[in-house]
Amino acid sequence: MDKRLQKAVEERLQRLQRASTEGDVEALFSILAEDPLVLERIDEKAFLSTPLHTAVRKGKIQFAKEIVNLKPSFVCKRDHLGRSPLHLALEEKYQEMEGRGPFDLDLEGKYQELVTWLIQIDSELVRVKSKGMVTPLHYAAQINDYSNLADFLYVCPSSIQDLTVKCETVVHVAIKNGSCKALEVLLGCLRHFNKEEILRWEDEDGNNALHTAIAENQTEVLKLLIKYVEANTKNRQGLTALDIFYSRHNSLNAEVEKILLGSKAKRASEVAAHPWFISRLANLSGVKNSPVTYFSRKLPLAKCIRKTCGGGAQSINEVPLEVRNVLLVVAILITTTTYQAALSPSGGYWQDDGNLPANNTVINKNANITSILAGEEPSQQRAGHMIQGSYMHLYFLLFNSVAFFASVCSILILITGFPFSKFIISSTLLIVFSFTFAVIETFPYPYNSVVSFIFFSLMIVTLSVAIYCTYNFYVFELRRLKRCGRGKKLRLGRFENELKGSNIG
Repeated sequence: MDKRLQKAVEERLQRLQRASTEGDVEALFSILAEDPLVLERIDEKAFLSTPLHTAVRKGKIQFAKEIVNLKPSFVCKRDHLGRSPLHLALEEKYQEMEGRGPFDLDLEGKYQELVTWLIQIDSELVRVKSKGMVTPLHYAAQINDYSNLADFLYVCPSSIQDLTVKCETVVHVAIKNGSCKALEVLLGCLRHFNKEEILRWEDEDGNNALHTAIAENQTEVLKLLIKYVEANTKNRQGLTALDIFYSRHNSLNAEVEKILLGSKAKRASEVAAHPWFISRLANLSGVKNSPVTYFSRKLPLAKCIRKTCGGGAQSINEVPLEVRNVLLVVAILITTTTYQAALSPSGGYWQDDGNLPANNTVINKNANITSILAGEEPSQQRAGHMIQGSYMHLYFLLFNSVAFFASVCSILILITGFPFSKFIISSTLLIVFSFTFAVIETFPYPYNSVVSFIFFSLMIVTLSVAIYCTYNFYVFELRRLKRCGRGKKLRLGRFENELKGSNIG
């Protein structure tokens, strides 16, 4: 570039910065008339304080709107510290409220107007990370700006999962800065979006929200958190909340101890180890202790079952929604057929007990005793029991029950991640138990016979396997959805993708 031309460009950029400082919209369009590519040259640089940054810092909202109208990409541009215009609007509002120079209520209102306007343009600005990977949400929690914090969470709920460079959640940030009101808003958001597990996330020191509150001597914060976080959870150093208190009790408030003891907190040495059968169940479920142990050992039983039954998909979430719908229809048809077949068996049910008097006018509950006194063999006929009692009928009942349990298991797996899935699971399990009791009640053989013992044992084993498989699939999917704090949306089918791509609805 020619030196004279380069000097002219630099002069226009300086004029543009002055115009943004003064909020001179006319000067902006005058510069654009001279050089239509002036904004393009600014946009080419990765990290730069744009005229939008300057206008936001000075509270020039009209100029900011004009510049965004001309160059929308400036909204996401970051300066040399990684700050977006939203970061600057929050910082300037806070500094103005803290009394930097004469307090100007009108200027503070303009900064708030800028914050609201920016998140309306692009809600993802809430997740832009500046130096230290601090997002505007983290900064709002730091300065206890609970009003903007609530707005940020409303327009971008997923931002609550973002971590700083020290692996701190927004909850950690609020606690360390004593932002009680902001923490109340955060707890409400976690309850609303069913994300209470974030309170158990650990920072780089291995401390969750409760550990951090004790270490920071935040008594009021501790009162809020103790309802949501297990008091006896150990941090990375193997210390419980009570251990942390006793290690620093000289510098901490004595009320902290009362709160912890009131919630039955214990020291690490007092926390009982898991019983052997729980540890065994964890191993069967595929719970790993470390990546080395996890990859070195053989596949756990639960994962073998998932691998065998799940086909090529690593997760049920990877199956397109339209395929899941087809599988659900098939599973529901099988469930309905097997349920009806078990309760309406071939041959039907006995309508009365055996060896009744000829007139049949009075039902004799002691029919067996009467028949014995009369020298007759007691009848096995019982009202409400199945008429057929051959071994072929036993095979029918067994295979029908296995098919029923397997189809129910398929339904529960396929609805994982759907809305109200827990309610549907609870209702379906009640149907499974009612089916089991109905089969047992109408079983054609006496309860104390060997055949009944074998059949009921097989039923219990089949039911246990179905519940075990369903539980492991469900837990596995939930862990995949919540791993590393990043939730996964349902995988859409072709119809849903086309609908999403066409701005319909």
